[in-house]
Amino acid sequence: MNLMKRWRHGLCAALLCVGNTAIAQGFPNKPVKLIVPFPPGAATDILGRLVAQKLTEAWGQSVVVDNKPGAGSIVGAELSAKAPPDGSTIFMGHIGTHGANPALYSKLPYDPVKDFAPVSLLVTIPNLVAVNPALPVNNIRELIDLAKSKPGALNVASPGVGTSAHLNIALFRSLTGTDMTHVPFKGSVAAMQAMVGGDVQVAFDTVTTIMPQARAGKVKVLAVSSKERSPMAPDAPPLNDAGVPGFDVATWFAFFVPAGTPKAVIDKINADTVRILQSKETAERLQGMGMNIVAGTPDQLAAHVTSEIARWGKVVKEANIKIE
Repeated sequence: MNLMKRWRHGLCAALLCVGNTAIAQGFPNKPVKLIVPFPPGAATDILGRLVAQKLTEAWGQSVVVDNKPGAGSIVGAELSAKAPPDGSTIFMGHIGTHGANPALYSKLPYDPVKDFAPVSLLVTIPNLVAVNPALPVNNIRELIDLAKSKPGALNVASPGVGTSAHLNIALFRSLTGTDMTHVPFKGSVAAMQAMVGGDVQVAFDTVTTIMPQARAGKVKVLAVSSKERSPMAPDAPPLNDAGVPGFDVATWFAFFVPAGTPKAVIDKINADTVRILQSKETAERLQGMGMNIVAGTPDQLAAHVTSEIARWGKVVKEANIKIE
């Protein structure tokens, strides 16, 4: 009897392996949609279109970018979560959709864990801390001292409530015990205009947003949010080394598919995406835009999502940030 059970178990495993191989070999047999929850032209849109083009070439099947911005990326996430679980829809999730949103929104129309299957982390983009050149500070320690000497007097800009930059600000205030007034804007362009104009004195935003202003002498960069220096801002010390121990944050982007998508399909999307990201041509282009290539496994992304939800849930709760 035991031999018979083992034989049946082995046969089932073999049939499953054959089935998975057949599924992978047959995928994709129709156009694939890549939902990007950002408007056309954004750096993340460029990332999505670049990978989509390379996947199209690899698969011989169209991979079409479908921009679905809105409501903190909830619009795109909900559409993706409800798509058929056959690999025909890929979603570009990020630190918001699969990190902070569960804490930011009391009613979220998707579950970042139950409704999605992880495919791969793609890239990370660090934020920079910058100040108006007229502010009499030259490093993070001086900024902290000034903020503590004048509670609430300094205005700190972000591209909007609940954005990665806003989360950075909340964590910074928590770790340093400073009280700066958060001023959210509708996007990075408006935030930078206010910074250059002197309406706000401090700003957190991505390296790709701030460095053009820094090169023009319109803002002064004090630090980078990640523990590693950014090639785009090599002179900016990590916050962790500049007076805020334990600070290590980068905006991240990843591929997900609807829960229930066959593992063989997930593995194929992962393998081809990782190969594309690690190619010299793609890596050089993305790194030139301030993006750090990650290209990990589904299991690594799953662990990352679990960690991020816990991390930002705590920060959001302590800062009492809510979006209705």
